[in-house]
Amino acid sequence: MAKSLLLQSRLWHRKIASVLFVFFLFISITAIMLAWKAVFTNVIFDNKKITGDTNFQKWLPLDSLELIAVNSINEKTNNKFKHAESIQLKPAKGYINFTFKNNLNIQVDGATGNTIHIEQKNGSLIQDIHDGAIVDGWVTNKWGLSKKIYSTIMGLALLLLTISGFWMWYKPKQIKQSKK
Repeated sequence: MAKSLLLQSRLWHRKIASVLFVFFLFISITAIMLAWKAVFTNVIFDNKKITGDTNFQKWLPLDSLELIAVNSINEKTNNKFKHAESIQLKPAKGYINFTFKNNLNIQVDGATGNTIHIEQKNGSLIQDIHDGAIVDGWVTNKWGLSKKIYSTIMGLALLLLTISGFWMWYKPKQIKQSKK
């Protein structure tokens, strides 16, 4: 019985690993790339002399700051953006981060509107490949169903490989112990 379970374990372990080998390869490579994602960020403009004003009462209105950010990023990157995709307030740091298409980000001082930093972050593309969200973009699935299915399959496969791998390591040791 124990040997039969061990043989079944080896069979399933081999089949799962063989079928999902390419996906595990992508996950491992993109995980390393995510750990080092700063390497994949292109700094376009950086003014280390400017620090944001943390006094929230001195900040300009949000629509004015967005207009300043749009004009500044269009000037520095030769784009024609009209609005930011998302806005992230950082009152403790004194700036607002505006995100545009093509992973472009601009940090603007909340009180003066001066540009602090502009960069293009490519980590989100790597993240989308890593977790399968890139497929949702291809099939225009707004619920993230492809990502959920992919993550579930890969998570269960990794769990099964871990359990069967442990069993294949542990069981022969147990058999040797019982023979002594």
